[in-house]
Amino acid sequence: MEKANSQTTVYDFVHPGHKLNAQWPVLDLVSNAIATAFATNLSRKLQISVDAQMVATRRMSYADCISQLNETVVVHEFKLSPLPEVAWFGMDISVISAIVESYFGGEGSIKAVEVARPLSHTESRVTHHITEAFMKGVVKGWAMFLPVEATLTRAIAVDRLANAAQQPIMIVVDLELTTRQATLPCQLMYPFDMLEPISAKLQHESKTRVRKDDEFTRSMQREVLNCELDIRGVLAETQISLGKLLELKTGDFIPLRDVQNVSFKTQNMPLFDARVGSSNGRVSASLSRWHLPVVS
Repeated sequence: MEKANSQTTVYDFVHPGHKLNAQWPVLDLVSNAIATAFATNLSRKLQISVDAQMVATRRMSYADCISQLNETVVVHEFKLSPLPEVAWFGMDISVISAIVESYFGGEGSIKAVEVARPLSHTESRVTHHITEAFMKGVVKGWAMFLPVEATLTRAIAVDRLANAAQQPIMIVVDLELTTRQATLPCQLMYPFDMLEPISAKLQHESKTRVRKDDEFTRSMQREVLNCELDIRGVLAETQISLGKLLELKTGDFIPLRDVQNVSFKTQNMPLFDARVGSSNGRVSASLSRWHLPVVS
């Protein structure tokens, strides 16, 4: 009797595959909301123009997560109550320096920092503003899904993270800040065990949940209202034969009919009617009737 060949399947109980392969689309929505709120808070705090976006969400082992952090990265640990464990926010010293440069009117370009060093007094002060804006952004971003309280606990050196005894799976969210011409990367890092209690909810967005981002709505309204329109109105028209047109000389007058009302359009879409008159020696138009609905 021929013995059947058997193969042994190795299962990693420390890093089970379901953790690495989990798909959480709702987490991406939360991360995008965090990025938007973070940029808004930082812009308000430092009085500079900052945009932010989520670039990617990656799952990796703890060891891989630490290995991709340079020793020049400043890591801040924070709790996200009521979720267990702690999460990290990482930003390189070069990024902090670039934000400081923007804060003082510079271009905010990244200049590589080769060796870890203590932050200057100014960098520490700006870092405090950055982390404060980030914590508020985390609360704002998670609010669309789960009310949380974010509490900053401590700053940790990367070499101390590398010596940790536990080796969990990490969820790494790559964020990008944009200020002036520079793109400034930073990272939000969660242990899988922190988010696992709500993993089922992170897989599917609730259709019954009505999400309203008032801050985004106000920003969108401001941008729409700041859009420029090319408005055109024909003040006068007349007909002339080709023969008379060819006879015209410099200084000749063309008689025009007296126009009282003019219709103004943008891209052939009627906007409003106006009465033509004069104001301070200039031709002016006084709005008399809208063609579009007026929203109060």
